[in-house]
Amino acid sequence: MYNLSDHFKEFALTYKYNNKALQEIVTILISKDTSIAKLKTYLFENSIIIEQIKQEALDFLVLYAYYTLKDDCITEAELNDFIALKRILAIKENDFIIYKEFQVKEILKQQFLRMYSDKFIDSNEAITQVNLQIMFGLSYDEFEELKQDEVINALLQGANPKDLDISSLPKGFVL
Repeated sequence: MYNLSDHFKEFALTYKYNNKALQEIVTILISKDTSIAKLKTYLFENSIIIEQIKQEALDFLVLYAYYTLKDDCITEAELNDFIALKRILAIKENDFIIYKEFQVKEILKQQFLRMYSDKFIDSNEAITQVNLQIMFGLSYDEFEELKQDEVINALLQGANPKDLDISSLPKGFVL
C-alpha cells in the first residue's frame, strides 16, 4: 500500500473532522502498520460504504489542496498523496466539478491570479498548473477555459504570449 507523506500526516493531524468514519479511515491510512486489509476490515466491521462519506471526503481533499498550496507549489509527494486519497476514497474524475465546483474554481482563481500577475509563467508554475489539473480531474479544455480570464488579463497588460504557457491565443483575442 502507498505510504502517505509526512506532509499529509501533518495536515491529517490538524484537520477538524466532522465525520467520525472519515477520521477513522484517515487514522488507519497514516498509521505505521497501515494496509488495505486493515482498511477493508474497518469498513466491513462498521458497515461503511465509501460513497456515503463522499461529500466529507471531497471537503477534506479540497482543504488538503489549500494546505499543499500554502507554498504556492505542489510537490510530487503531495500530488501522489492526493491521487492515492482519491482512489482510496472512491472520488471519480468529475466529482470535484460536480460537487465542489465553487471551491475548485476559487482555488484555481487564486493560483491563476498569483501566477499571471507577473505576466510570466515559470517552470514551477507550469508544473503546478498540470498538477492542479490532475488533482481535480479536469480535462485540458476545462482547465484552459478556467484560466482564460487571467490569460486575457495578462495579455491586455502587455504580456508576451510565449511567456504564458498557452498553446494558443484565447478566442477573439488579437495582438
